Amino acid sequence: MARKVVKLHRLFFVKPKENTNADKLAEKFAGFDSVDEVLLTEGDYGFIVKARMDSLEESKELVKCISEASSGTCCTAISYYKYKK
Repeated sequence: MARKVVKLHRLFFVKPKENTNADKLAEKFAGFDSVDEVLLTEGDYGFIVKARMDSLEESKELVKCISEASSGTCCTAISYYKYKK
């Protein structure tokens, strides 16, 4: 398995308010400039949003946009490396 340094990515774990239209919200998330992927999930969170980040300030702004759009909660994780088979 090879380790590859990749551009800084953040993963946003989003728990939207109940009865939210998942398709419309996913499209809204995908429309944000720095977003690469939007995954609809089952479990504690409804979405995982993967975005590339150049700065902490940019990340804080995206958290605000995601939280407002979902009317729910959002927490983050940072990815520094990528391991690929």
